[in-house]
Amino acid sequence: MSVDLRQISLDVIRAGQADSGAYVASPTFSQYGYSWLRDGSWIAQAMDTVGEHDSATAFHRWAGRTLLHYADQIEALLVKMQQGEIPAETDYLPTRFTVNGRLGRDEWPDFQLDGYGAWLWTLVQHCRQVTPALWPEVRPAVALLVRYIAALWPLPNYDCWEEYRDRVHTATLAALYGGLRAVRDYDPALVPDELPEALRQYVLAQGLHPSGGLSKFIPPDAAPGRAVDASLLWAAVPYGLVAIDDPIFRVTLAQIERELHVPGGGVYRYRDDTYFGGGEWPLLAAWQGRVLVKLGRLDEARRLRDWVAAQATPAGHLPEQVDHHLLDGSYYEGWVEKWGTSACPLLWSHAMYLILDAAIQEKEGER
Repeated sequence: MSVDLRQISLDVIRAGQADSGAYVASPTFSQYGYSWLRDGSWIAQAMDTVGEHDSATAFHRWAGRTLLHYADQIEALLVKMQQGEIPAETDYLPTRFTVNGRLGRDEWPDFQLDGYGAWLWTLVQHCRQVTPALWPEVRPAVALLVRYIAALWPLPNYDCWEEYRDRVHTATLAALYGGLRAVRDYDPALVPDELPEALRQYVLAQGLHPSGGLSKFIPPDAAPGRAVDASLLWAAVPYGLVAIDDPIFRVTLAQIERELHVPGGGVYRYRDDTYFGGGEWPLLAAWQGRVLVKLGRLDEARRLRDWVAAQATPAGHLPEQVDHHLLDGSYYEGWVEKWGTSACPLLWSHAMYLILDAAIQEKEGER
């Protein structure tokens, strides 16, 4: 019996939202009982996409309140940097919080910046299109975060997959660019005019590999398995670091399709991935589908949506990744022994399914 994946996705997300407004990443996976700004921002965007605006408002209000709670920590870090001191790892804002907006007690690769860009981008869309009255409430948190990003964006930090602490990541800078550009367009007083463009010019000057596409790392890595990453999809959609029809992005997309998209299947993160053996990620397949909708390649986008839906369990739950075509299966059992099987349901996977499905339906309605 087929399931209504759209309705189940809504149910999963609703059940995973705490009273505080935070979304838990996965309610059943041992390590994912926290709220990530990255995941939560796209979950909120999905809820806005399907008209569940109160849910999105509650998340954005929680995020703004949480960031202001750590204002003193941010100010202390900025003073350290102004004085030429090297911050400790614990000085940075974390990538994940408890659903009550506090720090986790276990060690985690926390110094990540892309989630903060994602929050700014999705927050502006929400306030612009849905709840303008929220902006004055969260504006102090936005102003504080812009200062934090302005000081830290050139520094190496963990990427969106929580790896490679010693590198600068193009997808991270794309998220920061998108968030800063959105805030500048909506409330120009908060963002220096030159800041978003400085990020963009840095990527264009330092972040292209010899093929002419965007590189996973800045500077580019010579290792073939690390040349491109599926997270580079968001450099064009939605963050607009490069236009979707820019030759740079077309080369990037072609490389992702050639190296990371399994024919008839899903999308890998990058070729050297060994997390749970390096499986295909439904949320990345949905993201690629969203790009293809924008390019008018609707039949291919539908096939990706159908593949994502086919990965659901009999209960309709979407996982973080699937193990049909692992890049290196020798790593799989080690991860299962450590943490259990891959997170399922993953709220971010359900969110990206909703976003892709809505994009396809909108495009079909234009015909």
